[in-house]
Amino acid sequence: MIDFFETVPTDTVPILFLHGLGASRWMCWQQQAAFSDTPLILVDLPGHGKSINTPWQSFADTADMIAGEVIQNRAVHVVGLSLGGHVALELAKRYPKMVQSLFISGITVRPMHFGFLLKLQSRIVQRGIRNGPYLEKIAREHYHLPPGKISEFIANYQLLTSKTYETIWKEIIRFRLDGSYGHIDQPCLFAAGDQESRGIMEATKIAPEILPNAVGKLIPGAQHDWPVQQPAQFNRLLREWLDFHKGGMDS
Repeated sequence: MIDFFETVPTDTVPILFLHGLGASRWMCWQQQAAFSDTPLILVDLPGHGKSINTPWQSFADTADMIAGEVIQNRAVHVVGLSLGGHVALELAKRYPKMVQSLFISGITVRPMHFGFLLKLQSRIVQRGIRNGPYLEKIAREHYHLPPGKISEFIANYQLLTSKTYETIWKEIIRFRLDGSYGHIDQPCLFAAGDQESRGIMEATKIAPEILPNAVGKLIPGAQHDWPVQQPAQFNRLLREWLDFHKGGMDS
């Protein structure tokens, strides 16, 4: 089962937010305030947050659960951050009538070449997860979280098991945006901070060559976690995107 929170529905098209690896729907609290005029659906992905008892299987399996349990018989605008961006693409591929637009930030679209380091990387992550003071420092100095959100960040990140982490990363490392996604004709924005990895930045150029209505955008001065670190900039771009495409909030 997928756990999710939904604000009061209205006649406008909801925005479905899909968080990144190791996070949960807490990641989108700054969007709740900025988009209070719009129905929002905040999901905890399998193996995360309140969906911790639902094992992570794959992008496709997660998309199927979200389609059946969360979206059901409606359409949504989808915002996918990092891992959530991969799930967003799978949703649009498998359930095109459910997705009106895609706003994706921080994903790669070509296989990576350091899969042999996964076990080492996983051990480093698990060591960090067990270190409360380290996580508190990351929350405060990297994410710039207010005191009230630091404990939530730590509690959710410490739920990430090595099995969940490695299963997800294996799929991310192997992912290729190929012709099987070419039928996705909804408006798609692929965003990346200009301080992210080369593979993530390249996605802003590669994706528009494959998806007919995709555009790419580099965010000046932004890192991978810019939706949390620079919420005003993120919310402004998202608002402009939704307002412009297919009537945005007035669909």
